[in-house]
Amino acid sequence: MKKKLFLPVAAIAAAVTMLASCIKNNGPSCYPNTLEKDRAVIDSFIDKNPSVSYLSFNPTYSAYMGIADPGTGSQPKDDSLVSFKYTMSLMNGTEIGTSEEIKTNTNGTPLRLKDLMDQQGQPSLYYAALSMLKKGGKVKVILPSSIYFSCSSQTINGKSIPGYSQLIYDYILTDVKAPN
Repeated sequence: MKKKLFLPVAAIAAAVTMLASCIKNNGPSCYPNTLEKDRAVIDSFIDKNPSVSYLSFNPTYSAYMGIADPGTGSQPKDDSLVSFKYTMSLMNGTEIGTSEEIKTNTNGTPLRLKDLMDQQGQPSLYYAALSMLKKGGKVKVILPSSIYFSCSSQTINGKSIPGYSQLIYDYILTDVKAPN
């Protein structure tokens, strides 16, 4: 009788062990930075690099923004036709990529400043950054990893981006035209 009882108990024990191993939760593989920690990292970067001392934290977008060069000529209005390009890099100077000149919407129509509003009609980060400039102007934006990136490493444009990376975007307003 003991042998007959042993087989079902052993089978049940094996099944429970397998089930438990399937539902085992090791927790998250990484823990995102808090915004406060990211801000401390970015503030330290700004303190060590006086050339970017014009950057300040914008609580609306939870990002650092600042005008590197205001540009000359006309400042865009909501219905102005605009074009811009950007460079993306890490805080250690590693360039991740650059864009071609962006002058049309995804549907091919000319890009107007107001097209950069979000879906609720509120100014997006892009709108806020570019609306501060005149033609040829440059604005720098640093995005905290806790808000815009992640604690996991990623690949962008074939380049490996370490987790917890704050991304720097340098935008240039390449053209401003009155609407047709």
